[in-house]
Amino acid sequence: MITRLPIIFICLSALSFLPSHAGIRAGAAEQEITPATGLEIQHYFRKSIGIRDPLFARCLYLEDGAGNAVAVVGLDLIMASFETCDQLRAEIRKKCGVTHTLLNFSHTHASAALGPRGRSTVSNDQGSRWNDQTLDAIIAVVTEARKESEPVTLRAGRAGVQVGFNRRLVNANNGHVFMGVNRKGPAVPWVNVLVADSTRTGKPLAVLFEHAAHPVIVPHTSKLTSADFPGAAGKRIREVLGKEVITVFGQGCGGNINGFPLRSTHQKAEEAGHRLGDATLKAIESSERIKATGFTIRSATVTLPSAPLPNRELLAEMMDLEKKNTGRMKQLLQIEKLLERGEKPPGRRFDAHAVMFGREWCLTTMPHEMFCQYELWIDKHAPFRRTMTFAFTNGYEGYIAVDEALALGARGGYEAGRLPNWGGQVYTRHLGPPAIGAEKIVKETLSSLWPSDPEKPE
Repeated sequence: MITRLPIIFICLSALSFLPSHAGIRAGAAEQEITPATGLEIQHYFRKSIGIRDPLFARCLYLEDGAGNAVAVVGLDLIMASFETCDQLRAEIRKKCGVTHTLLNFSHTHASAALGPRGRSTVSNDQGSRWNDQTLDAIIAVVTEARKESEPVTLRAGRAGVQVGFNRRLVNANNGHVFMGVNRKGPAVPWVNVLVADSTRTGKPLAVLFEHAAHPVIVPHTSKLTSADFPGAAGKRIREVLGKEVITVFGQGCGGNINGFPLRSTHQKAEEAGHRLGDATLKAIESSERIKATGFTIRSATVTLPSAPLPNRELLAEMMDLEKKNTGRMKQLLQIEKLLERGEKPPGRRFDAHAVMFGREWCLTTMPHEMFCQYELWIDKHAPFRRTMTFAFTNGYEGYIAVDEALALGARGGYEAGRLPNWGGQVYTRHLGPPAIGAEKIVKETLSSLWPSDPEKPE
């Protein structure tokens, strides 16, 4: 049976001796969702033999006097499909009365993937029970966070920290991208925080913190379930602020950033988490009050086109070369069918959301494994005093590289390469990465959510 801890929630009196954040209420809750020993860890795939540290579902619920509300859910899991997230968000709307839910996955590679109800990513009965119990646990933390919401003040801050490095290097001989440690490549060198303080006690009841890096410091040979560095960071924050504080981690645009050192030890993951936790505490200490008395939420959905299929001549050569490789032939046969019908490969769904407190603060969220350049662009161009950015939110269909990487074609590496390069994107239903031009679509979609008038951030 799955090991569970009781839901922890905050329930404080609405009476206040501090000035209230007019109309803003917040609540927070958490519940353990660790899979039982023996279930499959992803990724790489292996059966767990024990638990190094537990996995959690955590929620920060925000509501204003105008009735706007959002549940920000942080999950110590690797991923979930759009289908899974759509179903879960629909259940939350029906059972919890929360219209807007943001499901962010930390993407720890020592956890498990979440599937639709009754159809988990793990086929055995034990895995199916864990899957559906986890869906129920997520609904429970949203319900509890909303139920126990209370008047709060909000603060936002940032501190410098980097637990990973850009992982894309270029082979000087052939121009092909390969995976390694690129200390000169772009990365997101900060942690962003949003703090909800009780107006009765003046103390934090929840901390939302975001950083961008793959949680892949835990070795892929370990068969112990782990939240990797995000879990250790949350633990460190609570050591200082108190165990009653709910820490919700949001994974940023870390698609091309690996935690460092890659696949090393559990101890190294904990050390990285400790550094991130200390940086988060610094950001909290220097954070500034958000004065806005309400917030707005906007959403947009577009399709990112996929890269063109190989021509018939290249396809014929590849089919001859790969005729004994079952996995590759399966993808090549799909390409052949599309070419025969004159069809293009399916595009990727892209859902963007923005939670905006005036011009003071904005949380922008995206699905997929977004390259870090998108978060850097948002921070530079979004018309807000402070920003926080999530990727890995409300759905997943692989990597979204920037056009510079996509333009490399077959030389684009694991995240952006296309045939005849058998990168990770070729094995998806899209049969390759997004097409050149996806970056422009992403940026235009994000910009459409933000205020367009020339007013400067407050």
